[in-house]
Amino acid sequence: MPSETHAPFPTLDQLLTGGGDARIALDDDGYNKYGCGIVPDNLSLAFGSATASTISDMARSAANVVYQKLASVNGGAEYYPLIENELELVRQELKQLCALTVQAKSADLATTDVVFAASGTDLHLIAAQMLALSSQASQSALPMLVIMVEPGETGSSVPAALSGQHFSSRSALDVTVISGDVIAGTLPTELQTVSIREKDGSARNLKDVDAEVVALTGAAIAQHRHVMLVLADVSKTGMIAPSINVAINLSKRHRHNFHVMVDACQFRISNASLHAYLQQGFLVAVTGSKFLSGPSFSGALFVPASIAKKLKILSVPLALQAYSSRADWPREWPGADKLSRHVNAGLLLRWVAALAELRAFRQLPEAAIHHFVLQFGHAIQSYFEHNAHLALLPVYIPKRDVLHGNVSWDQLPTIFSFLMKDTSGQHFLDREQTMLVYRRLQKEKHMQSGQPVLCGLRHQIPVSALRLCLSARLIVSAIAGEGDGAEKVIEDALLVLDTAAQLAAQPESV
Repeated sequence: MPSETHAPFPTLDQLLTGGGDARIALDDDGYNKYGCGIVPDNLSLAFGSATASTISDMARSAANVVYQKLASVNGGAEYYPLIENELELVRQELKQLCALTVQAKSADLATTDVVFAASGTDLHLIAAQMLALSSQASQSALPMLVIMVEPGETGSSVPAALSGQHFSSRSALDVTVISGDVIAGTLPTELQTVSIREKDGSARNLKDVDAEVVALTGAAIAQHRHVMLVLADVSKTGMIAPSINVAINLSKRHRHNFHVMVDACQFRISNASLHAYLQQGFLVAVTGSKFLSGPSFSGALFVPASIAKKLKILSVPLALQAYSSRADWPREWPGADKLSRHVNAGLLLRWVAALAELRAFRQLPEAAIHHFVLQFGHAIQSYFEHNAHLALLPVYIPKRDVLHGNVSWDQLPTIFSFLMKDTSGQHFLDREQTMLVYRRLQKEKHMQSGQPVLCGLRHQIPVSALRLCLSARLIVSAIAGEGDGAEKVIEDALLVLDTAAQLAAQPESV
């Protein structure tokens, strides 16, 4: 009899760029939508971690170890159990690195559950659908109200996800879909967005933002509706909105029909802040591809024990079939048993890579991290005082004192947003000109900054800000690297700013 043949097993590169949506696909030059590849590029100055990063040698080596295990079974009967087991190992190590183990402050923290998803956008879809299911189970007559800050500061695809719509042409489990169409089996939600910037791009008074959130919540609660508040910590430009205090107060006042998901997809929070959010009963969404600088598309939703107890017994909505595999959910969640065994190997490998970065970061002394982040911030802000072609936007100090009394690095800014001026030094570059500088930095200079973020109007012209960002990888390099690592990281950051100023001032570049 002829021997049985199998299709060639995907390469490591193919898996690292699979299991996401269209944003993760590589172009002819080997870069995804964010301008990042999947081959380590040690020549680049990577200060764009608010958007995405190129995988490091260390992270790729870690992913390759697990890849070899997957390749050894070549998609056979052992493939699903192997991936499920490896994801469980990732889940447990993520909890360990976040101090959510039996040694945690409370038993509730130790029993926090973790659900994986391809991206932060997918996490918003999952959280909204699960909370909508919970509100439906409580026999609420009207759709759950979802409140979020403006998508320009979070993610352009997030409103679609929260509304139960497809947000790309391809789902995380490689199902072809139509962006904008309602996902079959979706539970209904209603979305309200709250602006956190004025028309000129300046930040709204946070008290006004809070008042709007309180009013929307109050009106919904009066109709006996459930409310899901998405708390941005932090936004693309480093803001926390609405305030943590208003989220806590509303949660205490409306405990049975008010839910909070902290959009911490940047993962710029300390373990103390994560713990405090979970102890408030808040869901917390993170990714391994921003601050941690792992490869693009790796999300995780921390579910506090009090919420997990209610959600785990509910059957996961059919709307998630194209986006979530049974292996992405904890084994102790019977409600996820009807999901398919169509595994997302790419998600697994990207989280393995991200954990390598987190592992190195967690080995650093907290005091050393705090000292360097403070040193870096002073150097960057001082630079802008003496450059005529770059204008630093107000730097937001993450105020988390209402959560805990610890002094931590996450109470210092790690994202610095700036506008650029033309050769005259009098006029700001518009959105298209800023995007051109951003792309030239990447392709010509091997320098990464955060993607441009729309920041209102200047002289009636829409302008965007670039972002210079610290990442866990850069902090590790500064503290644990060879020689004077801190000085080298700061020098590189200033070189990126110098180069951006030069490109902005060159007529041929704009």
